[in-house]
Amino acid sequence: MMPARPRQSRLLGWLTLLCVAVGAFSALSYALSAPIALRASHPALGAWWDAYQFYFMAGSATALGLLIGIRGGQRLVNDSYRRRRGLVLALALAVIAFLPLLHLCAAAARLGWSGGGGPTWSRIVDWAGYGSAKQIDKVVIASVYFLKIVGFALPAGLALMGAAAALVPSSSGGAAQQEPAQLGRTGDAR
Repeated sequence: MMPARPRQSRLLGWLTLLCVAVGAFSALSYALSAPIALRASHPALGAWWDAYQFYFMAGSATALGLLIGIRGGQRLVNDSYRRRRGLVLALALAVIAFLPLLHLCAAAARLGWSGGGGPTWSRIVDWAGYGSAKQIDKVVIASVYFLKIVGFALPAGLALMGAAAALVPSSSGGAAQQEPAQLGRTGDAR
């Protein structure tokens, strides 16, 4: 029988899944111009979604990158007390840093390859035909942009978890700080 996963781990799993779902939906909606179809039946909702779908896509990508970085950083912490307490602190720091990181990662993701290059376009046209290629190309560009934002936010999540784990005292209190001093005295006696 496997031990039950900690509540924090399940929470991170659900948050990660939510970010993936919101990001995929927003990226597809953004790429396929879904607000135009929505405006036909619900004009106010379509206008609102058209104004904010990009921020849902970029925000979920930033949050996903932060969560993946925090989860990866959490696995590098040996002390279970620091891991648990550091996770709570890292999530709080991520909430504080989210908005500046959203703008920074979205701007950084605009640099470099965006998925709309000539070879990519040619392969899509060869595979799907010209009529469908335009829509598929938009989906590829939105997906690449989403993944680039995730990639830029991931190191920030790692750094937040590392800083949080460093700020949390170890579970043994002062015992960890006494060991190097004792080792030094033992080494001097030889």
